[in-house]
Amino acid sequence: MRLVGMLGGALFCASGAIAWAQPGDPVAGRALAVELCSNCHLVPGLARGPVPDGVPTFAAIARKWTDVGALADRLIAPPHPEMPPPPLGNRQRLDVAAWILSLRE
Repeated sequence: MRLVGMLGGALFCASGAIAWAQPGDPVAGRALAVELCSNCHLVPGLARGPVPDGVPTFAAIARKWTDVGALADRLIAPPHPEMPPPPLGNRQRLDVAAWILSLRE
């Protein structure tokens, strides 16, 4: 019985580590990017444009970042570089960041 408890605890810890390592919902993040970001940033699969000069693509942003939390806290959080702060809560910032990082090649 003790072994079962230890295995259960190990699985619980492992599942928590996996969830912690992958915060944010990329599907929800893409929906937010389409709604809030596509006036300036190109969203893959969405026919919009042209975008302002110097605005990076989401794929280019993804190549520069590896951590969802850091991207959400430093780039997507106010003050957003060279634009008004996006109206996003903490969960939404994590979702957008998770979607952006899902674009990594």
